[in-house]
Amino acid sequence: MAGHDIEGAREWLRVAESDLGVAKHLFETYYPKPLEIICFHSQQAAEKAVKAIIVLYGCQGGLPRKHDLFILLNQIKNMVHIEDKFYDYADSLAPYSITMRYPHELFLEERHAKEAIRMADEMFSWAKAMIDEDTDADKEGE
Repeated sequence: MAGHDIEGAREWLRVAESDLGVAKHLFETYYPKPLEIICFHSQQAAEKAVKAIIVLYGCQGGLPRKHDLFILLNQIKNMVHIEDKFYDYADSLAPYSITMRYPHELFLEERHAKEAIRMADEMFSWAKAMIDEDTDADKEGE
């Protein structure tokens, strides 16, 4: 669609996919699992996936230099349908954005890392589907 920054959105999505890949790789291959790092990269993947949607739609005010998923989701809530679960995920993932800055601030177990990866994966898939759909619509309009 005209005015949509598909290339910029795809770049943000690529970076989100890298964060998600790092989280999955660490979870599957490291022992002991670096839970803080896994959770941090999961939060980052979700954040960058949402930022990809913000870039795609060129939201008013441009891309915010914020890390709060709840704020980022609110920036696009009038432009796209956001399932309620994504707001729940935003709340769950929020503490992980600081775990790397303040180690041992949170008590983490393996189940937290596994859940963080799942939530980030769902948010990434949602963003990817939206960008792919927009790309397909753009191609049809040519």
